[in-house]
Amino acid sequence: MRSHWRDGDRTRSVEVTRLETGHYRVRVDGAELEIAVEPLGEGRARLAVGGEHTVVEVTVVDQRRFVRLGAMDFVFERRARSRGPSAGAPGLEAPMPGVVTRVLVAVGDAVRRGQPLLAVEAMKMEHVIRAPHDGRELAEPP
Repeated sequence: MRSHWRDGDRTRSVEVTRLETGHYRVRVDGAELEIAVEPLGEGRARLAVGGEHTVVEVTVVDQRRFVRLGAMDFVFERRARSRGPSAGAPGLEAPMPGVVTRVLVAVGDAVRRGQPLLAVEAMKMEHVIRAPHDGRELAEPP
């Protein structure tokens, strides 16, 4: 199962794969780990990761998840699925309609703010689309 969650001003991509009862492979922003989950009831569970145990407590309020993991607190909000930049989803937009002529990075590449990502030809001019911030390309373009 893949989902996207807003964590402050960042959007995190989360993919969870069930391995067997109570055991999961979790990938968050490309980092992967295997965890064992023991439900404790009332939104609580004991997590085991690499021999270390901690208790997680999750409170669900609409699209928000208030998470206490050990001594740390987080607030996550499910990001609505959208195909356009107007919904606040992370992404890039060309300055005008055109044709992609060159892709300069590959899926999984780490990129730095300002790094050229792709070139678009529009109105007989080449426009280079640059990374708005540091990050990693995690998905194939639509």
